[in-house]
Amino acid sequence: MVKLADIAVMHERTFSFHCSTCGKCCNSSPLLTMAELFRHQDRFIGCLSLRRVHPSHPDARELAAMLGHVLPGGDSLMLAIQGVDYPSLAACPALGDDNLCTIHATRPTTCAVVPLDAWTPDALQSAVLASRRNGAAYIGADCISEGMRDGYQELVRHGRITSPAYAAALAQRRAVEAAEKAEWGNAVFRLLLPELLAAPGGIAALPVEGYRTLALAPVLAVIAAGSEPDRLRCLAFIDAQVALIRRHAAAAIARKQPVDRPVTATLRGFEAVLLSLAVRLREGQAVTITT
Repeated sequence: MVKLADIAVMHERTFSFHCSTCGKCCNSSPLLTMAELFRHQDRFIGCLSLRRVHPSHPDARELAAMLGHVLPGGDSLMLAIQGVDYPSLAACPALGDDNLCTIHATRPTTCAVVPLDAWTPDALQSAVLASRRNGAAYIGADCISEGMRDGYQELVRHGRITSPAYAAALAQRRAVEAAEKAEWGNAVFRLLLPELLAAPGGIAALPVEGYRTLALAPVLAVIAAGSEPDRLRCLAFIDAQVALIRRHAAAAIARKQPVDRPVTATLRGFEAVLLSLAVRLREGQAVTITT
């Protein structure tokens, strides 16, 4: 979601886009669905991202109701699967040396909406493009233009998505996010809410537009409870993720970049939580979720 100083002005702006395959927008691990993360479990380290939003625009409230979970007080909590990697790398793990995606045929659905944002309503996408056009990650890319330019594809005009391809990509991404909400998001929200309310500061400890990341244990616990094949699938996933975490942590230690140290600590924490969950899943124990 984006904050707007003047929604009316933003609504009238037109933006167009041209991908130069510079790779600048592929500067971190993407958002994924659990199905996508299962498919790419040996490439992306996943975590559960919690984001508290205050949707003030009517369209934003409608989208938040579709994709998010209502918190006491009326704000929404967005739950998403986020890829995690080291800041010193400044690149998606799927980005090749030629700046092309190495998994393009099976890339996450969120990648197809770039430079738009599926969690922002269509009427406010002009603000997303204005922000990204001037953002550090896009400086020099010259891929987002206000107005029309030769060789560029119009994306947004008067608060509407004018590109059929991008309109379809946004619809697909929102559909899979809504499906994830039904498949595991609602259950995970019910599991987490008591812990979030009981934590010091309660929900207020997570500021509006603030993020918090957790290990994937709540999501995996919900999925694993579905069936025996689901339990076995989650155990195989944990094994793959633990191995990937260890490889990435070892590489980070070898790079000796101070900026990477907090991420190593976070990933070690994720590893411990996942291993603990694996023990319980193998023994058939009931899983208690704590944040």
